Amino acid sequence: MIRLTLAAIAILLLAWTWSMRAPGAPAHQVFWGGTIITMNGPQTVEAVYVRDGIITAVGTKDDVLQAAPWNAHRIFLDGDTLIPGLIEPHTHPLAAAQLGAATDVSGVTHDSREALMATLQDAANARGFSDWVIAFGWDPAMMGELAPPTLDELDAIAPDRPLIILTQMMHDAYANSAALAAAGITADTPNPEHGQFERNTDGELTGRLIEAGALRAVMSAMPSPSDAAMRLILSRQYDTYAAAGYTTIGAASIVGNGRDPIALTLTVANARNTALNTIIYTAPEYYAHAAALDADRLAGTKIWMDGSPYIGGAALAEPYTVSAFTRDQLALAADWSGQLIYSQDEANALVLTAQTAGHQIAIHAQGERAIDRALNAIENAQAQSPRPGLSHRLEHLALITPAQIDRAAALNVSLGFFIDHVRYYGHMLPDLVGEERTARYMPARTAFDNGALVTLHADHPATPVNALRTMATAIERSARSGDVVAADQALTPHQALQAMTINAARQLEQADRIGSIETGKQADFTRLSGNPLELSPQDIRELEIIDTWIAGRQVDTRMMTLKNAGLLWSTLWSALFPPNDT
Repeated sequence: MIRLTLAAIAILLLAWTWSMRAPGAPAHQVFWGGTIITMNGPQTVEAVYVRDGIITAVGTKDDVLQAAPWNAHRIFLDGDTLIPGLIEPHTHPLAAAQLGAATDVSGVTHDSREALMATLQDAANARGFSDWVIAFGWDPAMMGELAPPTLDELDAIAPDRPLIILTQMMHDAYANSAALAAAGITADTPNPEHGQFERNTDGELTGRLIEAGALRAVMSAMPSPSDAAMRLILSRQYDTYAAAGYTTIGAASIVGNGRDPIALTLTVANARNTALNTIIYTAPEYYAHAAALDADRLAGTKIWMDGSPYIGGAALAEPYTVSAFTRDQLALAADWSGQLIYSQDEANALVLTAQTAGHQIAIHAQGERAIDRALNAIENAQAQSPRPGLSHRLEHLALITPAQIDRAAALNVSLGFFIDHVRYYGHMLPDLVGEERTARYMPARTAFDNGALVTLHADHPATPVNALRTMATAIERSARSGDVVAADQALTPHQALQAMTINAARQLEQADRIGSIETGKQADFTRLSGNPLELSPQDIRELEIIDTWIAGRQVDTRMMTLKNAGLLWSTLWSALFPPNDT
């Protein structure tokens, strides 16, 4: 009896373990029975044959079945739509993973300052694994009237615990006295490079941290989770991207807390059953380290030429509009037009270094002055060190002008639009930049029409991961308030899909491998419940992501898989028996 019971338990354990296995990739696969959008040549085909993860035949069902062996694994699409795997060319996976565990104080989930402060107080009253209280999402631009938290308020909420609130766009933050003290920051501490510790008229710290250098100075004092815990949460973040339909991401600098964020990201990216292809851009000072670890995944470097428009950080050609929002919420002077982070000489040197080495540089540039400076630096580098096949990138591009678009196209510079600005901030753009500039905000259609290489991104965690929302916003140009922003800049459904597939592959310099369904390319697919080329933007948002494939392998995004079970066990083991690093 005991033997029978033990045998039954063993069989159940084996069955449970078997159920957690990720699906493999059959050597031969045929996809058919639905709409297949290629983004190359014919818009749709009937079937695709995949051999060893590579697309081998594309065309009619009869032709594809004739090319495939009789015993090929047939995947019937049941009327669904198969498209090239969606690509997110500008995101921050580690920051998205870590901030997913932070206290949410965003305008997506709150509608008043009182509710935000109550959420902060609840977080401060609760106890967790860390003594630090970390909140994410404070955003006066999204919320409307939202006075910044004072240092006294934050000290009252958490008198004995370090507290930091990161804003939605992560270009500024608010820290209490305990957090400043933990980081060793006093009123006498000089401002860091590319950042500022805000002070009042008496020279005392207000608790506000402005731009990356200041945020990094405080966040570096936070205790880091174990490497095992970081691998687990990053792996789950990869699953989140895959569940949203993405098969490839461009990590636009590894923003996050940890002992070696680049090595951590590469560990997850190179795992056997990873959910995504990963291409990495890193800060110039970390490039050599990243290249030594994995040069194949490294595309180049990323720099910031200006900041976020929603805190007055974008370097505009003309001052921000004078309104109650800019005057009372952002406290901007009437003639304020933002600041540039690098001088022209500094920008020239950074771009020339990348150009000479044959590497891409991705440049965050929101305002016209920042875009001009970036284009000047790229033109200078191309003149001094010609590399005809090398294409650099400009990112976000809130107020790029038609002349700048033409200049970028002539310089072979791709243009990545952070189109979710329209969705989440469209309602308040007139109060930030005025009606005239709102009417040309994020001019993606002009860029398409003028021959530039256009992509779309969502810069997670600045906005939630949702590929179909990004696509629909580019087509509809509608804010959550219902306001339509620059309607003449709306993309067609085909252009939006092109921007998120083959164009994104070209921007990442991966177009010979991914981005379209054609012979010789890797079998990266996203399966949707309907055809986005034939639906309204609202219906596109409501499509279901059925599944994704990487090189013919169906991605498993379940919580309970052998991969995740192993990561969870490693996390628990490291918590019980911390490694001795001395």
